[in-house]
Amino acid sequence: MSKSQKKAVRGSFSRRLLTFTLVLTLLVVGGNALLRLNYFRTQSIEISGNAHESAGELISVTGLEQNPPMISVNSREITRQARSLRWVESIRVARHWPHRLTLTVVERQPVAVASDPTGALFLVDADGAQLDPPMSGTNLPRLEAKGSNSSWAYRSWARPAARVAAQLPLAFSRQVAVVQIARSGEIRLEMTTPVTFVLGGESNLREKFVAVASVIAHQTLLRGAIVDVSVPSAVTIQ
Repeated sequence: MSKSQKKAVRGSFSRRLLTFTLVLTLLVVGGNALLRLNYFRTQSIEISGNAHESAGELISVTGLEQNPPMISVNSREITRQARSLRWVESIRVARHWPHRLTLTVVERQPVAVASDPTGALFLVDADGAQLDPPMSGTNLPRLEAKGSNSSWAYRSWARPAARVAAQLPLAFSRQVAVVQIARSGEIRLEMTTPVTFVLGGESNLREKFVAVASVIAHQTLLRGAIVDVSVPSAVTIQ
């Protein structure tokens, strides 16, 4: 093949590639414009899983009341907006073309109760979020942040107490009256007996919980006893 023929082939290929690119661009632009027509705007929204937040509140805070185009609905952004409502942990969004959305709300689960600076009790989830006041008869451990000077420490330095409350095993969770945390990070379980278990930090919780369960099952503890399980292999009782 001569040089002129090679140039002609390359030129023909370049023209075909350019034509294809232009056609594809027009199709994408045209398709995007088509999907933004009123017919493809959100017209129907089905919401489930929202035991504490109303459908109206969810639709309003996420901006879905403005009937946005289906193509512009962003699950991550909807979750971000909806988490301004205290009970919302996340939202799963599914599109059903041409104009229906389903929202499945995952709500926060209370694991403890805690007092605000006024002394009012609120439910708390594993992330330390302040939820609603507890119903009468709620049987959950109380969080206590020793030395706190903030309005709600369970979203900051005292958050490990909420995480510990969320992980209490069934073997003795009902016997835990208070999960206490100090500024140093030391966590204590005050039992209903009353006996105190010193967990130390948040690490190695499984081993520490096994030690707590073993002491409860095999030791006769005096009222006011302090059991240190911060080193599970070397439990001490005072």
